[in-house]
Amino acid sequence: MRLDRRGVLAGMAALPLAARAQDKYPSKPLTLVVPFDAGGGTDQVGRAFAEALKAQLGQPIAVQNIGGAGGAVGLTRLSGMAADGYTLGMGGGFLVSASLRGALKLPANEFSHLARLSQEAFVLGVPAASPLKTMQDFLAAARAKPEAVSIGTAGAGALTHLAAQALGDAAKAKLNIVHFAGGAKLLTAVLGAHADAGVFSQVEVLPQLNQPNGVRVLATFTRAPSAKLPGVPTLASLGLGGVPEGPWQGVLAPKGLPGPVRAVLAGAVAKAQSDPQWLAFLDKNGLAPSPLTGAAYDTFLEDEVKTIGALLKAVGLSQ
Repeated sequence: MRLDRRGVLAGMAALPLAARAQDKYPSKPLTLVVPFDAGGGTDQVGRAFAEALKAQLGQPIAVQNIGGAGGAVGLTRLSGMAADGYTLGMGGGFLVSASLRGALKLPANEFSHLARLSQEAFVLGVPAASPLKTMQDFLAAARAKPEAVSIGTAGAGALTHLAAQALGDAAKAKLNIVHFAGGAKLLTAVLGAHADAGVFSQVEVLPQLNQPNGVRVLATFTRAPSAKLPGVPTLASLGLGGVPEGPWQGVLAPKGLPGPVRAVLAGAVAKAQSDPQWLAFLDKNGLAPSPLTGAAYDTFLEDEVKTIGALLKAVGLSQ
């Protein structure tokens, strides 16, 4: 049988080209899925990190917001996307919570976790015009009339929900906990006085401080006072313990990333975390850089599963 010489030569030429195309990753724009609506804390962190990562990868990174169910809708969509390195996503404690309460039908480790990026503080905020001027006012009102004081969260089962429940338990007060679809809608609700208060990520409320129709922060949930909120007490200073201090953010991808692609991403993510503009964003918004990768990150995730699992069980939301 005679072989078609031209076909053989064409096939031989195509193989190196295909190999070179694969080696060139990334050769086209990427997408970063943020599993919440635009404007919330995770969205702001994701957009800032996308800019830093873009500089390292040399490709544009489009942010795609897919909100719903405390992050579960976007994470479910992400899990079914191609594991080719061109679609990334934002993760955090909300991923662990969504998995443990069954909203996300996947365990937390069913993703390619690339790195933890940052940590931030929860705060309790009220409308600027609220008669609740201090945390003591808030606690007194909540204890005086059970369920009369409403406190908003970013969704049932979200970390803000667990923090609100833990706050009520610590204060021995029955709060009226109401849920909204993400931090942005929660902020809108509190600004419109549709909820008496809300549990926010610090980054969400800083632009609203000292505004006539903005937000007044009554307390921060971290053990140490926030440098961005001088004079604002911590829950610990008020004798309220056992309340989650705040969320963390991470970057991930669908499970099954090819080794060479993961190596490129890992290197780019590591360099992006030292980007001056990224670090300036963290500092401006009172977030702490918190890089963690590899086995240490895996151990951290395992611990989060235990911690958040216990909180979900306490509020009757574990699967």
